[in-house]
Amino acid sequence: MSDEGPPWRELTSDEYGPRNFPDSKGGAAWVASSECLRGLLQRQHDGEFRLRLILRESADFRNFPGRDPNWKGDYDWGPDLALCCAEIWIERKNGRRKRVDTMSTRPMPW
Repeated sequence: MSDEGPPWRELTSDEYGPRNFPDSKGGAAWVASSECLRGLLQRQHDGEFRLRLILRESADFRNFPGRDPNWKGDYDWGPDLALCCAEIWIERKNGRRKRVDTMSTRPMPW
């Protein structure tokens, strides 16, 4: 079975995250980040590519007690538009990756 369809394009928060945009006024970085994501998602919708969001433990993992590196909800992905990518993956510090579903329930452990 072949993987038909547009090619995959990996996306990390380094490309669209609010921290990448200057925030001269409150919320300007969030708006700029959202616009960047909207552009990428429109290109996905137009069939140019399929987006694969990579949540990285080394860069996007939130810092609080009881966090779970296997649970996408414990990562900072920026604007919620990011979750509209075709796939979402978690990349652990050791480089291993696992696809996570888009359900709101916690996935099975690695």
